[in-house]
Amino acid sequence: MSTLANRQAIVVGIDGSERALRAAVWAAAVAQRKNAPLHLAHSLPTPGYHFSEAALLFQDEFAAEVERSADEILDGVAHRVRQAFPNIRLSRSTHPGPAGQALVGMSEHAELVVAGATGAGTMKSLVTGSTVMRVVNHAHCPVTVFRSQSRSPEPDHSPVIVGVDGSELSALAIESAVEFATLFEVPILAVHAWGAGDIVGRRPAGEKVNWKIVAEEQAVLVAESLAGWREKYPDLQLTTIIEEQNPAELLLEYAADAQLVVVGSHGHNRFAGSLMGSTSQNLLHHVMCPVMICRTDV
Repeated sequence: MSTLANRQAIVVGIDGSERALRAAVWAAAVAQRKNAPLHLAHSLPTPGYHFSEAALLFQDEFAAEVERSADEILDGVAHRVRQAFPNIRLSRSTHPGPAGQALVGMSEHAELVVAGATGAGTMKSLVTGSTVMRVVNHAHCPVTVFRSQSRSPEPDHSPVIVGVDGSELSALAIESAVEFATLFEVPILAVHAWGAGDIVGRRPAGEKVNWKIVAEEQAVLVAESLAGWREKYPDLQLTTIIEEQNPAELLLEYAADAQLVVVGSHGHNRFAGSLMGSTSQNLLHHVMCPVMICRTDV
């Protein structure tokens, strides 16, 4: 088993699926632009996890076959990556399952973890799955969940969407989106949604609110969140979108033409906890492009 080549490696989970292969190519493109190493991580099924020991007639043979299969899977992905990026620094490792636990552990020393939205095998979970949800909820670095229906898995000229809500995690998402956009010379759409929520249905209460001032305050919040980025990157194509709408619905609307959506792990609200918020979950279930979930070390 090899080790991470660098504490700032981009780690991608490999499970033998076509989506994981495409995720690896996408991750390799990012790694090359960032001059970062790429690490391929594969988790092994173990007796007692998928099968009981009593069910395995030849345990040693089973273990050897699992190792051979892992090598074949990693060899295939490494070959595809090197075809596209021959000079990339590439390493690989295998780990005992479950995969989510292994990727969370590796995230402590990674710059980014990339995972496909579905796994291999006959028992695929709907849309995302337990591995992906475990990683995005517990990783110590940003996580990109790869879902892409494009012909090529590599980044293109489409814009990057970033959710802005004024929170600390939103600031991290903006930084990550700006970095990606400058690396690939693509535009950013900074999207901020605000709404009155349940108060809209309470007419007497709603009449006591000066909604013009609220709208102005939201514009100030977005301006403050984005302050300095245009000055730091004069060529950055940054457009702000501020609308009175549900955040998930607004992000989904603009994500239809995007190559990447970047958000914090939870929203700016008094119910935000350690797990991923409803907006991020909604995006993972419906957006067709990769979604980057930004987290701070926990």
